Amino acid sequence: MAPRPRLRRAVRLVAWAGLAAGVFLLNTRTPAELRLGILYIVPVLLAASSDGLGWGISFALATALLRFGVGIDQMPLDTLLQVRILNEVAYLAVVGVAIAGLSQLRRTQSQLELLATHDPLTTVLNARAFASRVAQELGRNRRYGRPLALIYLDLDDFKKVNDAHGHATGDAVLRLVADAMRSAVRQADVVGRLGGDEFGVLMPETDGSLAHAVANRLAGGIRTVFRGTPSVTASIGVVAVSGTEAGSDELLRKADQAMYEAKRAGKDRVVQVTM
Repeated sequence: MAPRPRLRRAVRLVAWAGLAAGVFLLNTRTPAELRLGILYIVPVLLAASSDGLGWGISFALATALLRFGVGIDQMPLDTLLQVRILNEVAYLAVVGVAIAGLSQLRRTQSQLELLATHDPLTTVLNARAFASRVAQELGRNRRYGRPLALIYLDLDDFKKVNDAHGHATGDAVLRLVADAMRSAVRQADVVGRLGGDEFGVLMPETDGSLAHAVANRLAGGIRTVFRGTPSVTASIGVVAVSGTEAGSDELLRKADQAMYEAKRAGKDRVVQVTM
């Protein structure tokens, strides 16, 4: 973890601990009839929400001990110790249910965020999220003049694969193509599914010659993966960008045109253009 995120986490944890300490002080200065111990659930849920389940559990146990200590001091003489312990067990049960519900909510939120930006079949970025990343990188390209390349890939005669082998096989092909693309590019590159059998690779800090070499390697990798039945190849368009004022739609359209040039030239090849 980088130093800055660690510092932010430390500040948050100190804040939640301070909040718990404030509840403790308030609890010790109020009559026993005024049951404010339930307020400990606030720092517990804040810790679980911002810093994970482990910290939530740690705060829950720590606040249960604080509650127990205050309860012992304020407990009437005729109240059994077992009753005090049962109260804290009940508190931990309530907190546990709350943390579990919060964790489920966070998982659901993460899944929804993933569905909003990623293609459910191949798990690469969907067209909308990919176009957004293209726009971001074009902004960097205009500001700093750094090289940028875009690869646009379309599978050749993919309809024949679906017709001859069924859509289940077609879906498996698309997943394998996405895996092959992720293997062929760098970690900093961005892979997206732009349509039914169309994919893109956004390559920041990449000039045309390197992008062309990657595209050729990608075409060869797909050819190798699908050697046999069904036989699958790809036509690829490459656009190299240097200080353009074009927008993301224009860049994608230029790459799409280069891809169709590859198809017209005989398919299973790479065509590169510049902007």
